[in-house]
Amino acid sequence: MSKKVRTSLLHTDEALLDRLQKNDERALTELYDRYWDSAFLAIYNVLKDKKLCEDVIQDVFLDIWNRRRKIKIRTTFKSYFFSCVRYQVFAQIRKREKNVRGEIFENLDQRVHYSCPESEYLYNELLDRINSSVERLPKKCREVYKLSRNEQLTHAEISHRLDISTKTVENHMTKALKILRNTVGNFLLFLSLLLF
Repeated sequence: MSKKVRTSLLHTDEALLDRLQKNDERALTELYDRYWDSAFLAIYNVLKDKKLCEDVIQDVFLDIWNRRRKIKIRTTFKSYFFSCVRYQVFAQIRKREKNVRGEIFENLDQRVHYSCPESEYLYNELLDRINSSVERLPKKCREVYKLSRNEQLTHAEISHRLDISTKTVENHMTKALKILRNTVGNFLLFLSLLLF
């Protein structure tokens, strides 16, 4: 095996994680250098605060260092790292609720990837919050929303089933999404991080 190949094998994420677990601070530095830029860009796209983004990344790497001997990664280090980043960003989002675009509601379950237990927990917490908000919608509004989202019916199909106009269906959906945006807030914006 050539020296170049041996050197590159020493610098894979898996090798760096192994070195990290053996208290090698240089491994942490290499991982930090490798992922800092992409993490910063992803976080900044959501939080729009340079200092806060830097703090989130520092906190994640500090936590990884502090838990280095206990870390069990079932996927790749990259997936694990970005799951930790998402969890930290979620914590920041919870502190400052703001409005979020309605289309983020679309196809949530198809866009979520469980890279670590935190991701699954956050997704389940989000679903609980959405379901709770849906149950508090006015009766007809809730019925229209559930037919649209749970049964995947078109506005015309809902109109026919409930014997109401298509325009009334559209009005109920607009109202439902507005209420959900206001009650669920940036939990959904957090999920956009799952796409990086």
